[in-house]
Amino acid sequence: MQKFLVPVLAALTCLSWPLTAPTAVAQPAEMISIQLNEAVTVDDACRLTFVIRNDLADTVQALGLDLVVFDTSEGVSGYAAVDFGGLPAGKTRVRQYDVLKGDCASIARVLLNDVRACEIGGSAGADCLPLLRLSSRSDIDLIL
Repeated sequence: MQKFLVPVLAALTCLSWPLTAPTAVAQPAEMISIQLNEAVTVDDACRLTFVIRNDLADTVQALGLDLVVFDTSEGVSGYAAVDFGGLPAGKTRVRQYDVLKGDCASIARVLLNDVRACEIGGSAGADCLPLLRLSSRSDIDLIL
């Protein structure tokens, strides 16, 4: 009986092999990643450095954000409007903004309060918020 099962199982394995689905290649997620890369106090102002990458198929002609700065006691300590400008597809840009008078050590987190400008592929008013992926490598959190 065992001599009979081995060839039958081998034949069934060979027959089923071409019927298996090919392995799908993972496609990169279409998103705009925004990383708070660094926070440095310069001339009595907190300067934030952002690394922005456009992983969309289209160029982002405009991207502007409203930010709210929270201090270490969770109080709102400032507002900033930032304009990242144009972002070609597949391109990474670095931008710096002075967002608050005083030391960066007083900042606990930065809230992306609103997308005030977004134009993708020539379409003004695009809904960019679902496309944004935020991260921070600073001691300051960047949150939605």
